Amino acid sequence: MKDDTIQQGIGFSKVKDSYKAGKEAATAAIKGLGGKKPTISFVFYAGPYDPKELNEAFIEVFNGTEFVGGSTDAVIYKTDIVPCGVVVCSLYSEYLHVGVASADNVRKDPYGIAKKTVIEAVRKISVDKYLDSYMQFARMKKGDLTSLTRIPSFFTFLFTRGYEQNNMGNEDIIIQGTADAIGHYIPIFGGSLGNDMDKVFKQEPYEIYTFHSGKIFTDGLAVVFAYSGLAYSNSISHGGEPMGKLGYISKVTGGGFVVQGICDKPIKSWYAETLCIPLKKFESNILFYTQKYPLGFPDGYGNIVMRAGGVPFKDDLSYIAPFKENTPVWVMNIEADKLIVKAPQQIQQDIDEHLGRKIRPFSTFVVSCSSRRRVLDPKSSKRELETIAKMSKGPLWGFCSFGEIGARPAETCHYNHLCTNLFNFYSELLTNL
Repeated sequence: MKDDTIQQGIGFSKVKDSYKAGKEAATAAIKGLGGKKPTISFVFYAGPYDPKELNEAFIEVFNGTEFVGGSTDAVIYKTDIVPCGVVVCSLYSEYLHVGVASADNVRKDPYGIAKKTVIEAVRKISVDKYLDSYMQFARMKKGDLTSLTRIPSFFTFLFTRGYEQNNMGNEDIIIQGTADAIGHYIPIFGGSLGNDMDKVFKQEPYEIYTFHSGKIFTDGLAVVFAYSGLAYSNSISHGGEPMGKLGYISKVTGGGFVVQGICDKPIKSWYAETLCIPLKKFESNILFYTQKYPLGFPDGYGNIVMRAGGVPFKDDLSYIAPFKENTPVWVMNIEADKLIVKAPQQIQQDIDEHLGRKIRPFSTFVVSCSSRRRVLDPKSSKRELETIAKMSKGPLWGFCSFGEIGARPAETCHYNHLCTNLFNFYSELLTNL
């Protein structure tokens, strides 16, 4: 699929053999570029594939060009969520320049490593001093600087290692380190790589793998910093609504990852009271209730950030990102599909307002929560992707994440759960906005 300004190739495979699946998907993606070398390729897989064999295939097909990605709960291809398969997207544009960097053993210093890695990615960008200087000049020459200030020429993709048993992903700290390095209003988009989320609930062991151009990490971080002359957009939404009375976090432990009390009551008691169910009923199926009715807190912009289901920890509930004491919280209602499927409409409205006009995207990258696909019934989940697909010229591609990294347009990035997170590339140039 190509336009004058951008080309995209997408490959997908459900072949069971790891090497063959990786090669089939990557070859199809490269073929879609019509002989051009990819500026960047994204590779995601789900299911019991051998990461080493996949990586071997990717190295062979991409032939020295940059690729990033890793293991996930499920991959997204067109309008399907696929729990076992490989999806690859390769992009080429002379108006898109990227610097890619990665690191392993991130848990040792998530803030410092994130900051160092994104700076390394920035330094790797190779800019065309003639074409790119002209693009910036053309944006300035229009006389109206609102487009230039509203939509920066830079953005970042961030792929973190998601939650593992007794090992948090520290995504909120990684986002902070990234933002402190590049500025809090440069868009940051991405999500937590993962594995089959059912293993989390069953407390079965699993590994999470991160790929970067032939390197494989098990505690990894991959960063793509981009300088773009192409128009782009991003937004995020969950569609949920608060229910019950506003509470506040009154007691935490474990650095905020374990919530002990809300409104000076034990968290389980407060939760059961808010849901108007007996405490014994709540305790008999905690993961069900905390997935269906997660906690949410205000982000300072009028939005609500949600935290996916609390996991029992002694008499308390633990979360994969920390809470702070005195944070106001609601129980969120996302059980009703009529609420949660509003997310694509909210995202579309955000993007149209931000761009100042309706433009149909050339390419749409979807990061959708692993919990979201379990909360939504299959028909509603399919309908949501079908709605998003109608917005875009090209097939959807992406993955189901252990957490979403993103924000609404022109707002600072947060670590989110139970959201649909979209990033669009357009064939239009920023000079035309």
